[in-house]
Amino acid sequence: MSREESLKLEELARRVLQAAAVEAYGRPEAYVAREQVMGRANIAEQATFSSLARYLENKGWIARSTADYGAFMITAEGLRQATD
Repeated sequence: MSREESLKLEELARRVLQAAAVEAYGRPEAYVAREQVMGRANIAEQATFSSLARYLENKGWIARSTADYGAFMITAEGLRQATD
């Protein structure tokens, strides 16, 4: 992955994380729905969203997701990252 691709991934992942924080009303461990987060983050492709969600989950910023990220929770650290 090139540096440019890596930066784009991080930018998109941050957008998803921020959208999840808004959908969770700023509450850690609140569950959010994929469709609402995708819409708020302006991500059209579910495959793209799933890749971004895996990245966020590996960072520990989201957790306890369904197999297809249909629902997941944002962690306290994820909220901190979303607002920094």
